[in-house]
Amino acid sequence: MIVEKKHVENFTILYVEGLIKLGESAEFFSSALENVLKNESTNVIIDFTKIDYIDSTGIGELVGYLGKFTNQNRKLILVNPSERIQKLLKLAKLDAVFKIYNTEEEAVSAESSPAHA
Repeated sequence: MIVEKKHVENFTILYVEGLIKLGESAEFFSSALENVLKNESTNVIIDFTKIDYIDSTGIGELVGYLGKFTNQNRKLILVNPSERIQKLLKLAKLDAVFKIYNTEEEAVSAESSPAHA
């Protein structure tokens, strides 16, 4: 699993590549989110473009970190999850919990507007 990080306005964008499942990849994903949570004060966008698979452990990490970021009045936003991952989020009713956008630009512009502040 690969995680790259980029800053745009008041967002940290995490580009995650590979699988997020029980074991090392979920731990790696979790530590990347923990790092941003502790060391930065930005909102976070997770780019799902190159994530092929996420299991319940990965979903659990996402939900857990959504709570942690929300407690700090920060956003955790998902961008471009595959159709399969979107179905999984919908099935678990998480599409109502997470803000999900098709592109990073769409997410930054929608979430930067004063209406969302």
